[in-house]
Amino acid sequence: MTGLLCLDLGTTSAKAALLDLSGRTLAAASAEYPTRHTADGGAEQDPADWVRAARTAIARTLPPAAGVAALCLTGQMQDLVLEGELDADSAPSVPTPAAGSDPTPSVDSAGSPAAGSAADPARDPAVHPAVLYTDLRAGAETAQLRTALARDGVDWDALAGNLQDASSCAAMFHRLARHRPESVARARGLTFGPAGHLAHVLGAGLHCDPTTAAATGLLDARTRDWAPAVARAAGIDPALLPRLTRAAGEVVGRTGPSADALLGLPGGVPIVLAPGDAGAATLGITGFRPGQDHASLGTSGWIASVRSAPAEVEVDGASHRLALGGGATLHICAILAAGAAAAWAREAYLGGADGEEADRLLAAREAEHGRGPTGLLVLPSLGGERFPVRDGALRGAVLGIDAATSPVDLYAATLEGVALALSHALDPADAGQVPPDADRVLPVVGGGAASTPWRRILADVTGRPVLQADGSDATLLGAGIAGAEALGLDHGLTPLLEQGGEVTTPDPAAAEAYAALRPAHRRLYDTAAQY
Repeated sequence: MTGLLCLDLGTTSAKAALLDLSGRTLAAASAEYPTRHTADGGAEQDPADWVRAARTAIARTLPPAAGVAALCLTGQMQDLVLEGELDADSAPSVPTPAAGSDPTPSVDSAGSPAAGSAADPARDPAVHPAVLYTDLRAGAETAQLRTALARDGVDWDALAGNLQDASSCAAMFHRLARHRPESVARARGLTFGPAGHLAHVLGAGLHCDPTTAAATGLLDARTRDWAPAVARAAGIDPALLPRLTRAAGEVVGRTGPSADALLGLPGGVPIVLAPGDAGAATLGITGFRPGQDHASLGTSGWIASVRSAPAEVEVDGASHRLALGGGATLHICAILAAGAAAAWAREAYLGGADGEEADRLLAAREAEHGRGPTGLLVLPSLGGERFPVRDGALRGAVLGIDAATSPVDLYAATLEGVALALSHALDPADAGQVPPDADRVLPVVGGGAASTPWRRILADVTGRPVLQADGSDATLLGAGIAGAEALGLDHGLTPLLEQGGEVTTPDPAAAEAYAALRPAHRRLYDTAAQY
């Protein structure tokens, strides 16, 4: 049995899956790792824990004597990892291949690693804990970088294609240079997430995919190369920056003998750097076809769409743009509370009912009243918002309550509020019309996608057929697709959109009624922002 070994190193755990070339999941497992939070807003992880968890997840996944066609890596993005030296006798760095040379060199020149070498899972070449994308400590450095770049005539937000804040890796590095200069002095390179780090530890050198790079604040959104002006302002030697890959997936090296000690893998396995998790999930859900979008109803929620890269990047602060392989761009509009808002509403209005009981109550309500607006307008924000406005102080709101309003009405209106918030990302959502692409299926993933009433609401609000896609393994599937394409394999791995599933169609009358409400719902955000 041979397959693609896909590894997703996420925010809390390493997930591994062995996929055959038809796309079937032959085995899967996961292993968690801890995050260290500090009182001043810090969020860090030990890169050695990533490697340990990867080894555990792989050991739980691979059956005896299973063959591995490739190791396909993806994971959380926008982390800052200061990489030190690898022991030359265990996992030497592999230089960027020259034009026309073999792009998949063996990355290990020695035999089994000595105890305590870089290939020992108990030791790691990172010289400082990884600073995560959720770390909030670099706010002052963000302001300093913005001011310094502006003095040189550089609009940092426009250059990077996104509003820059304390999660910028450039600002994180600038902060470490001030507070941990001894660690910065020991750095011999940078990676920006667990996937790049693991590739480095395996000896494949320093690499970064375009999706992850676009989240760092160090990438020029137009040229898709590192931005020297930002690196200089942050005090980053450009020689520390990883090589940028260009395709959706790229073979960056092969495992050597030390891979057995690191991950329990044989030598000679191609290492594929897939897109960072947002890109890999998109590849697994819809592929990278311009014009295709999908929705997520997880704890947070989003509408993500694949678009052709624009010649000029307009930064609105409420949406996020990430580079995809092949020149496309992933446009993400994210709200902070989707499933979280639903859970709050079940507790507040339905006495703590679980999701199944809440769905039964919604079904009974629909049987009595039919599909369509509840007559309430809800902003589902529980504390700050990202889209359709970016406002850390924004709070939620309920408008339209009267004596006849029931608890189930309020719960249904909360789900409506989430759907309406997401619908503002679908042009021409604010025009009060059903979008002209109403026949195009909208795949939806996340825990909320399991709710039939919520899918009906989302279909009616967006005017789009909604496909319930099993997104639990979309990121791993995307990594597998990237790996198969990078290797040029004849395969049958397809995005979830092409695999079909249950489709919920919109009710025409309900869709028109919701379209008429959409402009008022959008204006409510501007009103709430004043309080």
